[in-house]
Amino acid sequence: MKRAVLKETKITNLEEFNWIEYFEYNNKNLLKLDYTNNKELTEEEINLIAPSIKAFQLGEGSQGKHLTKVVEEYAKKTNYKDYPEIMKWFIIEENRHSQTLKKFMEIYNIKPVQKLSVDNIFRILRKLMGIECEVIVLVTAEMVALSYYTALSNSTGSTLLKTICTQMLNDELKHVVLQSATLHRISKNRNKTTNNIIRFIRKILMNLTVFVVGHKFKNLFLKGGYSYKEFKNHCREYLEESISIEKTGKL
Repeated sequence: MKRAVLKETKITNLEEFNWIEYFEYNNKNLLKLDYTNNKELTEEEINLIAPSIKAFQLGEGSQGKHLTKVVEEYAKKTNYKDYPEIMKWFIIEENRHSQTLKKFMEIYNIKPVQKLSVDNIFRILRKLMGIECEVIVLVTAEMVALSYYTALSNSTGSTLLKTICTQMLNDELKHVVLQSATLHRISKNRNKTTNNIIRFIRKILMNLTVFVVGHKFKNLFLKGGYSYKEFKNHCREYLEESISIEKTGKL
């Protein structure tokens, strides 16, 4: 299965890319979603996609209080004045994803969940340390989401669901680039040994996340054209692309 690659974002110069301008433009030019297409899914399809959609709908939504706090601290420390505004837009976009999935779920009476053990673990991990820990956990989830939304799009014939997934993929590709560029800012003046340790930790976190998500939603991924091996390989390839940006500051 062909996967999206980060270079599809067509960002030619990360140092000069205006993230605020991008988010403002993207927010005004979203794909049109026709929620009247409410009879596209069979009962079997609903049962197939419901567990994973519940999980990702919960995971996409957050008030971002801790994230906002560490972003502001980092921005002040490094004089990265635009960063709080950039991440404010990022949080808005993530919450839009959550609301879009929730609206889709309402059409088919898929009840949202308030808590999931996997989501709780991710939120705890993000708060263990400062900005770097937050960003690493975020970008790991986003890279997994790229394969998930591809599989979700392929799993049914729903025009509405495919359009939602197309928008999600467009947004998440940019998010991965943004978070990877932030990790470059953090790591570029640090010693090689520490950076290698952090990259190793990132690989462990990705492997664990892939294992949990891949097995928990195995049937959805299989229906969407992903074997577990292919899902794992695609996520590892995204991680390699992200680490390349973190190392070089370039796509």
